[in-house]
Amino acid sequence: MNKEIDIGQEILRQLLLEADSADDAQSERPHLASLSPGSTNTVTFNPGDLPTVKTHYEALLKRRLKQEIAHRPPLFPWEKGVQDYPDMLNTGSTRGSIWLDHLKNLEVPSDLPEEVLSELLNQCQQIAKHTLQMGRRLVQAVETLFPAQPQSLDYIAGLVVRPAYRSVQSPSLSQVSYGTATPQQQIALSMLAAKSIFEALTLAVSYAQPTANRIWLIRGGVVMVRATYHNRSDSQPQLEVQITLPEAGAVNLVDGEKCLKAERSSPGDLIVSINPAQTGSAYSVELSLGAHAGDTLQFQVMVES
Repeated sequence: MNKEIDIGQEILRQLLLEADSADDAQSERPHLASLSPGSTNTVTFNPGDLPTVKTHYEALLKRRLKQEIAHRPPLFPWEKGVQDYPDMLNTGSTRGSIWLDHLKNLEVPSDLPEEVLSELLNQCQQIAKHTLQMGRRLVQAVETLFPAQPQSLDYIAGLVVRPAYRSVQSPSLSQVSYGTATPQQQIALSMLAAKSIFEALTLAVSYAQPTANRIWLIRGGVVMVRATYHNRSDSQPQLEVQITLPEAGAVNLVDGEKCLKAERSSPGDLIVSINPAQTGSAYSVELSLGAHAGDTLQFQVMVES
């Protein structure tokens, strides 16, 4: 309230100064008597001057308020100082890959940062297209995260591929936070996560084991992948891939330069098949969901002899 009074008094002073200036030029017209803040002197107006005085007062008030706001902007009740706000608020659609939620449930002794999981997922999908030994796969999956430690990568990869390594190291690694772990511990944790990602993205079928299944958790649902190898004596061997989607989506089954496609605009099953399917071959299954068409997930289906 005191601040409002101060502003009003300042504006009144300016009005009086303007009135005095006008008095010198038009002495014949009745004018404002001298007045200082708090004075009891009477102010005499010509009725014809009221609109002019009002207009001047409003203009001066707006000008002063603009100066005050520019110098000291008003704050919302929750603000302690001036803040910059983005033009658009981030929504769920701008988050990281929709496939990352599944990776947070991997059997890894320590939580990995989302940016590490995202990099591992991207690398593993590219590497899985090529037939490589697991040790080499692990090195390639994490080398972008640890480019200055090639010798450590080779050594730790040799340990991680050993079946006993996970059970032996899990108790000790489970006590380690990724952010405070040593570089060697971070490499081990990343390779364990990469190994789990490779396993989650690979389905192996054969005559003896004709069916393989994978489940992938996403925000808002579950994606189920089922690969079936049909090898009957009366027909050519066939590979059938069935994808159950929680929403609209599309699937591509890649066989060399040939690509088989299927899509739907609602939740349900998609089925693609290759006939004949060659034993000893790997087929890539690329999956995308309707609202995230550019964010694909790639499975590898191995037809073993």
